[in-house]
Amino acid sequence: MRDLVALGAMFFFVPLAFMNPFSAYLLWGWGGLIALNFYLFGFMSGVPYVFLFALITLAPVLFRKGVIRQPFEPNRTAVLMILFVAHGFVCAALAYPGLERNWELWGNVAKTALFCLLMPMLANDRFRIHAIVVVMALALSFHGVLDGLKFIASAGAHNAQSNPKFGDNNHLSLILLMALPVIYYLQHYAAKRLARWSFLGALVLTLLAVMATHSRAGLIGLFVVGVAVVLRTRRRWSALTAVILATVLITEVAPDDWTTRMQTIQLADQDASFMGRVAAWKVSSAIAVAHPFVGGGFRALQSFPVWDQFRLEQGLLGFIDTPVLNRSGVAAHSIWFEVMGDMGFVGLFLFLALLINAFLTRRQIWKLVRANGDEQRWAGDLADMLGISLLAFVVTGSTLSAAYFELPYVCMMLLEVIKQQQRRLSHATHQRL
Repeated sequence: MRDLVALGAMFFFVPLAFMNPFSAYLLWGWGGLIALNFYLFGFMSGVPYVFLFALITLAPVLFRKGVIRQPFEPNRTAVLMILFVAHGFVCAALAYPGLERNWELWGNVAKTALFCLLMPMLANDRFRIHAIVVVMALALSFHGVLDGLKFIASAGAHNAQSNPKFGDNNHLSLILLMALPVIYYLQHYAAKRLARWSFLGALVLTLLAVMATHSRAGLIGLFVVGVAVVLRTRRRWSALTAVILATVLITEVAPDDWTTRMQTIQLADQDASFMGRVAAWKVSSAIAVAHPFVGGGFRALQSFPVWDQFRLEQGLLGFIDTPVLNRSGVAAHSIWFEVMGDMGFVGLFLFLALLINAFLTRRQIWKLVRANGDEQRWAGDLADMLGISLLAFVVTGSTLSAAYFELPYVCMMLLEVIKQQQRRLSHATHQRL
């Protein structure tokens, strides 16, 4: 039945994509974030939705100049992203032999960068920026709404698990946390009452879905997101009320096993799972020390021969006493150590530069918004929520192998697109004066 519904949707989506390259671009982004293949089990499960919509987008972009709304202009975000992908190519080419997902992961990063680099050329006004944000929210909240409803139906017993594309329950919690600020923004800016109530419902269900993941990193990230939203929103009292209500909701509906698991956060130094993560960080940093410029290649840590070669090395964390992990193929369990082991210290520097640049871009947007007037505050508010999404990525991702997930890079480029839109508006205003 799901496959028949998906087939019917394609009869609508594919002609729509051919009619308008920007619609195809939106469907490209939607297809990547919703991961539709993993919800299907029949004849439609093998359809390469993302590739299909990407191809429909790229063909007219390459051959019809009128499709481009704004010519490509070099900017910090684009340059850093290109350098990150180019360095990743060198790392993949010089990687340890036999890495199963080496070129696959580099290809994923390259495809994400291609999607992001097209964004400033296709989305140059408020309407198109909001269209991308809405598509992001619809795709991401789909996962949250499903698991949130299951959590309610099971009276809190549902244990949410991610699909193979995203990873485990911890990765799902990260994705949902990054979605919350975007949904919160849309809930406040939606023009229609029905849309506002719909986004509010998605917000509550996504919050419950974060609980359903039983992720301790997710709980910490949820706390950070809540505090950041209260501090950054103009509707501070309403946001504070919402956070308080969410806290009450969590304490009232959370099952005992969830509460017990969350209480182990304060015993991190005694937790075998956490100390195993630290041991993996040692090995990742040891690989980077041995290959400071290019690392070991994508997912080198999960290669049995590479792990066995470095498993007794202390790397940069020799001052922490950890158990020796005798098993092989351990994940990096940290975006920082993942990039460090895969792409060396050069890759880590570029990764940090991308994130720092995103937060600097948010500040630049607010300077432009103040100069452009109160009617442009939407841009500052959206920049704040995208910044909080990236903050959730930084905090929660510090214990997860999620450095190459596309959503953070989409948020980075969205911030750049907003900045460019506000800069053009400021320039046009000064010309009129």
